[in-house]
Amino acid sequence: MRPLAGVAGRNFGRRRVFNGKPRSPHSGADLAAPVGTPVPAAARGRVALARELYFSGNLVVLDHGGGVYTLYAHLSRMDVAEGTMVAAGDIIGQVGATGRVTGPHLHWGARIGEARVDPGRLLELLAGDR
Repeated sequence: MRPLAGVAGRNFGRRRVFNGKPRSPHSGADLAAPVGTPVPAAARGRVALARELYFSGNLVVLDHGGGVYTLYAHLSRMDVAEGTMVAAGDIIGQVGATGRVTGPHLHWGARIGEARVDPGRLLELLAGDR
């Protein structure tokens, strides 16, 4: 399940430029939404991380097993604790503008092992596997 219906910038993998210098590719999808919008878990999982980081702001990472992780960054509030289990659709936090951002949105990312993958594409693949 997609965590928000907000407009997604098709920016996964796009190389970012800061102060005229190329930086690492964008590692997720940015979903536009107002501050305070509830953010549901995309799938069942264990909360592997729920804390504030400099760039990501308030960040929740879910471990879905098999080396599959999803992450939810820039939250205004985190509503889960590390180690707890969540079901698909459970509210894990609220959209915010914490960390290094230009405005409120959800940065939604996914990893399989160490590889960053497009979270929307991952959902498509998983849905086709049913």
